[in-house]
Amino acid sequence: MQTPSNINYMQKIFSRGTALLLLMTVLVAGIISCKRTFTDPPSIGAPDIVANTSIKDLKARYNSGAPVAISDDVILAGVVSCDDRSGNFYQQIAIQDSTGGILLRLAGSNLFNNYPVGRQLFVKCKGLYLGQYNGTLQLGGGVDSAYITQGGITLIAVNLQDKHVIKGALNQPLEPMVVNVSQLTTNIQDRYVSTLIKLQNFEFATTELGKNYADDAASGNRIIQGCSNPTTNRITVRSSNYANFATLSVPLGNGDIIGVYSFFGSTKQFTIRDTTDVRFYGSRCPNASGGGSINLGTTSPFTLNFDNIGTSGLPAGVYVKEGATSADLGFDGTIYLTNFNAATAWNQTSGGYKNFASATGLTSATTSANQALATNRAVGLRQTGSIGDPGAAFSFLLANTTGKTNLQMEFKLQSLDVTAPLSRTTTWRVDYAFGQAPTAFSPITTSPTPLTTQFGVFANNTVTVNFGTALNNVSQPIWIRIVTVSSTSGSGNRPSTGVDDVKFTWN
Repeated sequence: MQTPSNINYMQKIFSRGTALLLLMTVLVAGIISCKRTFTDPPSIGAPDIVANTSIKDLKARYNSGAPVAISDDVILAGVVSCDDRSGNFYQQIAIQDSTGGILLRLAGSNLFNNYPVGRQLFVKCKGLYLGQYNGTLQLGGGVDSAYITQGGITLIAVNLQDKHVIKGALNQPLEPMVVNVSQLTTNIQDRYVSTLIKLQNFEFATTELGKNYADDAASGNRIIQGCSNPTTNRITVRSSNYANFATLSVPLGNGDIIGVYSFFGSTKQFTIRDTTDVRFYGSRCPNASGGGSINLGTTSPFTLNFDNIGTSGLPAGVYVKEGATSADLGFDGTIYLTNFNAATAWNQTSGGYKNFASATGLTSATTSANQALATNRAVGLRQTGSIGDPGAAFSFLLANTTGKTNLQMEFKLQSLDVTAPLSRTTTWRVDYAFGQAPTAFSPITTSPTPLTTQFGVFANNTVTVNFGTALNNVSQPIWIRIVTVSSTSGSGNRPSTGVDDVKFTWN
């Protein structure tokens, strides 16, 4: 017989056992339940958000005047096309979709850590402002009261960026659109503004060569241009002096360039992300005064004169270069007066390649007026400390010498300016190389030797060159040039040098 105390004791044991059993059941059920429902954390590449408008449609809300507040629940999606990794963009990134691009103004530095090129972003626009910076649309955090009438906006604060800018997947496809400069406008709604584009067959203008991307104390504005219509087919490459490539020299070649398009007022601008966007590995365009190559034909000799230089420029296959070395063809030379279109006196001291009267038939005392009237012309050069001393070259590009042997060359080397006593002397040589873009030149013996022109000396020397078997039956392009690879000797003014009556003969 159980007493009340025994009953109470048994009840306590049962109660404790039941509780323990229930606890174990809950734990097991919990474990089973966890195993059944466990999933990976949500991927940052697939945030729970979708776009409800395009960049084009958002940009259409603003055209001019004070910034426009965005008060509805607008969400953009785009891929980052530029960031601040190289320092060429500062407190801004650009995103683009299939309809266009837009700049986001973001406070802080090292934005690329969160918003690198190729990352998809979603932008919750409610509470942000659309405005502009001299024509280029921007999305920012507030109104810049000092520039409100011009559309000025402020940065999106660091503590608000996660609220408005949602990070998506990395390494999204981003192909630049191939365009022509003529397609780019300064319309505030331009399709290509703040998008990644590519220009093909471009190069830095001759006047930019030898410069760095940016200046020591200011951003750099460097002109690039295409081979066709270079006076209009051109655009400004803008580089910050804080970019990590600011002190690098612009490349000398020709090729493709990738960057983000914008404009400042009426100036079209192109901004690279870093120097890997500049792929100028090919030969430069034939310059405005030459171009092409020389086809020697079937009948020897082949002759060149420069009598029509003032109207037609240099004959096909004739180039004037600066920066030439034993291993480098150099870059297009500075031309004094566009395309040699005006006769230049022998004693004109501005540096550059020029349209001179040939010394043939004239004397050292021939006046500038009579030089201008002379129909026998020469291609000439006045060297200066920054132009062609050393590295000047009168260059001739032969298409080939197929079927030809024993090539010889003859030309007149003229020393023209005698306005002062003897001064600097330039020493020239003739060399040759194979291929469109050679990397090594071979010197050849000339008669007479050495070849010199000198300030204060009037001379018109016939030079002959025999290439022997070196250029026999060559099927590829051949460069032959009259070049100075060493600095002038002496002091004072440098000479005015002319080249005329070039003749190639062969068997």
